[in-house]
Amino acid sequence: MRSLSIALVCAALVAGCDAGKQGTAAGPSSATPAVMKTCTSIVSAIERLACFDALAGTPPAPVAATPATQQNEAPAAADSQKPAKPPTIVELVRLNEAKRAAGETGFRLSRTEEAVPGRWSVVMSAPALGGATAPPILAISCLSNISRLQLLESQPITPNRMNIRLLLDGQPISASVPWQVLEDGTVVDAGRGLVAIEQLRYLVKAGGRLQVESDYAPFSGLLFDATNLHSLMKQQREACHW
Repeated sequence: MRSLSIALVCAALVAGCDAGKQGTAAGPSSATPAVMKTCTSIVSAIERLACFDALAGTPPAPVAATPATQQNEAPAAADSQKPAKPPTIVELVRLNEAKRAAGETGFRLSRTEEAVPGRWSVVMSAPALGGATAPPILAISCLSNISRLQLLESQPITPNRMNIRLLLDGQPISASVPWQVLEDGTVVDAGRGLVAIEQLRYLVKAGGRLQVESDYAPFSGLLFDATNLHSLMKQQREACHW
């Protein structure tokens, strides 16, 4: 009897193991024909493969980043750390001011031919008087046939606009008008085209000092040597045709 009991137990264990194997093997093959047909009817190869993977219980493993991908990401990170390119007018004024002689305080002018035949860029600039290490610079220009009147700072400023009035030898050349802070925060713009010309046309006559009045304290009271400005304005007018 004891031998018979042991034999029955062993038979039961073998039957259980066989049942487990059958259950495991039945994974992908146990899918009904209707479900299999659904997968085969999917047009997209990627989605069709995902459907069969889901039936088999074998989802695709995530693909690790290849060395090529990592190499592509490295230049992008390096580009994001590069310093921003300065505004065009800032670079043009820098080149113009680089030619300034020691003790020279008046406006300097540079003139270069543009890509369009017969069109010229004219840049005039002068630093504020007073001997500061990096004083604001008043820039008058004609770029791409557009007149511009701007104040340039060496560092970005906080407000995005301010009211400014210019006076030539104590006489206002305009009412106090809003100037906008542009580009990277170092360019303060009076307006372009006709808006700038409305103030520039008063600078064609001789004068000695150009003064700034503003509700932005660091600019209020700035003085510029304008003794030669009227003679240079002719070239700006010719370049911008006004």
